Amino acid sequence: MDRRHLEYFLALADRGSISAAARGLGVSQPTISEALARMEKECGLTLVRRGSRGVTLTDAGRDLTGPAAQVLRAYRDLDHALHPLNVVQRGRLTVVCPRTLARDPAATALGAFKSKFPNVAVTMLSNDTDGIGTVVASGQADIGLGVDEVFDEGVERILLGRQQIVALVPAARSEGEGAAALTDLLRIGLITSPRDDVTRRLLAERLGEGTVDEAVVAETISVASMIPLVRAGVGVAFLPESVADTVGEGVVLCRTRPPLTRDIWMFHGSTPSPAAQAFIETTSRLRDEGGMGNAG
Repeated sequence: MDRRHLEYFLALADRGSISAAARGLGVSQPTISEALARMEKECGLTLVRRGSRGVTLTDAGRDLTGPAAQVLRAYRDLDHALHPLNVVQRGRLTVVCPRTLARDPAATALGAFKSKFPNVAVTMLSNDTDGIGTVVASGQADIGLGVDEVFDEGVERILLGRQQIVALVPAARSEGEGAAALTDLLRIGLITSPRDDVTRRLLAERLGEGTVDEAVVAETISVASMIPLVRAGVGVAFLPESVADTVGEGVVLCRTRPPLTRDIWMFHGSTPSPAAQAFIETTSRLRDEGGMGNAG
C-alpha cells in the first residue's frame, strides 16, 4: 500500500473531513478522494462513510488506523537510518517564527534538533509582520514555523498540530473557574495586535469583525506589553496557552467558549538543504511521538 495513501488516510481520520485533511496536508481534495478510493479498492473494504457533515470511519477503517500509523513510523525510522548523517554534522540552519511560537514549538523543536546535530549553527529570526512562508520563499530562512494559511509558490508546508488559545483576564474581573463565553470576555475590553493578527482574525470569524473592532481598547504588537495591560485591568488578551502560562499574579487564564485554536505549520523550500531536511525529519518525528507540547 502506498505510503502517501496511508498519510492521507490518517489525516482524514484525524480531521474528520476530506477538505480539512486536504488543507492540513497542503494537497487538493481530489487527491485525497482518489487515494482513499484506491485504498478501498486494494483492500476490498469500505473504510469511511461520507455524509453531509464530513466522513466517519467504518469498523474496518478504525481497525486500519493503528497498523497504518505503525507502518508510517517504520518508514520514518528507515528514512532516519538511511539519512546521510555525515552531511549534516556541520552546517547552518536559519529558522523564522513569530514571537508567540518562539517557546512552543520553536524552542522544543530546536532543542530536539541540537541534541542530534550539536555542530550545526542555528540562527533564530523573529517575524511578526510578514508571512512566514514569504520569508522562507525569499531565502532569508531555511525553515519557518507559523500559522499562515496562505503560502508562496515553491514553499511546502507540514502541519505540526493545533494550538490552544486562552484568554488572559484581569484577576479582579475573573468569574472563577470554567470556560467563559467570548462575548462576555470582549465586554471587558480587548487588548490585541493590529488587524492582520491571526488571533484577531479568529475572533472576527467567531463574532464578526465589527464586534471585535468595537471591543478593542488597546493595540500593541508586543506580547510582553499585553500582560502588564491585562494585569492593570485595561482589558483581556488572547494568547497561546504555552505563552500565557507564565503570566504570574494578577492575571487569570481562562478557556473560551467556543474554544479558540489555530493550526501550526512548518514551512520549507522545495529543495531543502541537508541541515533543513534533518530539522524537518527531527521535528516530524517529535510531532509523531507527541512531543510538540501545546502545538500537538
